[in-house]
Amino acid sequence: MASAAEELDVDGITVRVTNPGRVYFPRLGSQGTKRSLVDYYLAVAGGPMLNALRDRPTHLQRFPDGIDGEEIYQKRIPQHHPDYLETCRVTFPSGRTADALKVTHPAAIVWAVQMGTVTLHPWPVRCPDTEHPDELRIDLDPQPGVGFTQARTVAVDVLRPLLDELGLVGFPKTSGGRGVHVFLRIATDWDFIEVRKAGIALAREVERRAPDAVTTSWWKEERCAGINRLGGGDERALRRRSSDPRRPRVMRWCS
Repeated sequence: MASAAEELDVDGITVRVTNPGRVYFPRLGSQGTKRSLVDYYLAVAGGPMLNALRDRPTHLQRFPDGIDGEEIYQKRIPQHHPDYLETCRVTFPSGRTADALKVTHPAAIVWAVQMGTVTLHPWPVRCPDTEHPDELRIDLDPQPGVGFTQARTVAVDVLRPLLDELGLVGFPKTSGGRGVHVFLRIATDWDFIEVRKAGIALAREVERRAPDAVTTSWWKEERCAGINRLGGGDERALRRRSSDPRRPRVMRWCS
């Protein structure tokens, strides 16, 4: 039976939350409900998370029936949405466009959770200029047999000295259970293709310095177990979003 809807005041904006008692994380039982997820996001939405997402077009990874149910990756905001939401027009490599969520207020984050969102994926741009990234994102992706310790070692002992030589500052965050993302703030003087080329060059230099620990190969057949795969500049086409570091991580267990 569905639980009664609630109306929450989020910094002066009323956000309606339907079925707050629905269990999103079954292993957490009564502590893993939709309302529990809303409470978590309420705690972070007005501070560091808003700063990270502000004015960025953001895609939504939704699990309306909980993480064991259907997953929906939503790029477009519904045509009929609350008046307090703002959108941003983005263009994909295919040439198609979409009006994505533009986060400008904590209420937008809570609304996303109301829609079943567990993870928010912001682009490395800020509206209205969606063609010139302000971040270059490096992805240290551990392969089978590699743990977080090895990924951290590459980030600290190989990537950071290289960034120091280039006069760049990297801001690391964990990724998944074992990986590391490093964000570099850059001027908005280059388009995605130019930033992609710079990221690939950076990744290949890390690979050159640590060939036994790092590979830039995308194809699994060309990778080795026990090694980190390093991606730079959204190397597979123009992949333009990552996940925010303050969101819960969707993890499933094998039975």
